[in-house]
Amino acid sequence: MSAHDQKAADAVGPSIWVLHSTGLGANRQLTNLAAALGGEYTVKDTLDLPWRAFIDRLTGSRATIPAAKSALLHAPWPDLVLFGGGRSWLDAVRIRQASGGHSRIVCIGRPGAPFDSVDLILTTPQYGLPRHPRIVHLDLPLNFVDPSRLAEVDPHWNERFGHLPRPWVGVLLGGDSGSYRFDVKAARRLGRSLAELCRRQGGAALLTSSPRTRPEVLDAVLAELEVPNFHYRFAADEGPNPLDAILALADALVVTADSASMLAEACSTGRPVAVFEPPLRRRARLFERSWLPSWPAGLWSRWADFQNHLTARGRWVPARRMERIHRSLTERGAIARVENFDPGTAAVAAGSDDLARAVAAILALLPRSGSDTDGSPVPPLDCSSSCR
Repeated sequence: MSAHDQKAADAVGPSIWVLHSTGLGANRQLTNLAAALGGEYTVKDTLDLPWRAFIDRLTGSRATIPAAKSALLHAPWPDLVLFGGGRSWLDAVRIRQASGGHSRIVCIGRPGAPFDSVDLILTTPQYGLPRHPRIVHLDLPLNFVDPSRLAEVDPHWNERFGHLPRPWVGVLLGGDSGSYRFDVKAARRLGRSLAELCRRQGGAALLTSSPRTRPEVLDAVLAELEVPNFHYRFAADEGPNPLDAILALADALVVTADSASMLAEACSTGRPVAVFEPPLRRRARLFERSWLPSWPAGLWSRWADFQNHLTARGRWVPARRMERIHRSLTERGAIARVENFDPGTAAVAAGSDDLARAVAAILALLPRSGSDTDGSPVPPLDCSSSCR
């Protein structure tokens, strides 16, 4: 490739394949990152069912793309493959192998595989991954809200909310998750906390549910919310979804603790953010250290080092624990608990440089000439200034 052609290619940006993942939040992260990198990206829907992916990882070849997927995964190979989670890991490895090492593979979240099998991992605190040369630790998922999107919110929402007293407290309701059980009892507790908050501030609540919010949960919140409010019941009410309007117009935001994506969206607005934490599920409580034996600190440290060693080799997958990301943000003053939330406090930025650090780390991986496309392993990323 001539210097002129290389310069033109760099200006256009890398060619990117996005391997479709599970969940709207995960896919939004992948496409947000692909868009930020520039160039063209294509979404490839090759995700296997969990049982099929498990068997394939045990018995399938890493060197050959299965015939059933060859219609989607074929040359010309991309410069970059973005994927989220372990179910897409094997397809990403196969693409890199088929490309002769040209395609770099980047995981968002955790690969559930040896770290050295992936060129780069972009992770967030809830996954509990250790420090490693190929990992960049981000504050929040890349589910930021584009400011231009919020700037284009239909003005009629100001009229819909205009009769309500300020400050407006936006409330994003999630649902059950692997860590939390958002039941009616918890919903009533949230409703009482919101009512107390709005009465104390003299304001109103703007609520929106999500696809995971059970109808009885929203009903329970509203039953306790004896203050001025607006509410939207997802997929039941007719008319446009007010989520963007709430993110754009609310003076402060409250998010249920089950969703890291909703938390990232709220924090990206630059408004004060609080989290409501439903009760932990029984299996999630098993990982709480408070009830475990009080082993000497040195023994805990050696056990943690052993776990980290197994994790880096793909032999151990730490439990996804949302309280890790909440604790990280709370310690920095970026979020508060809804019970002691003051919407008038100045917001503390969180995740504001995550996207820039992720893009810089990926661009450092991509080949700028034909000299590093011979299939040899990518040298470990030196992210001493960007990993944390």
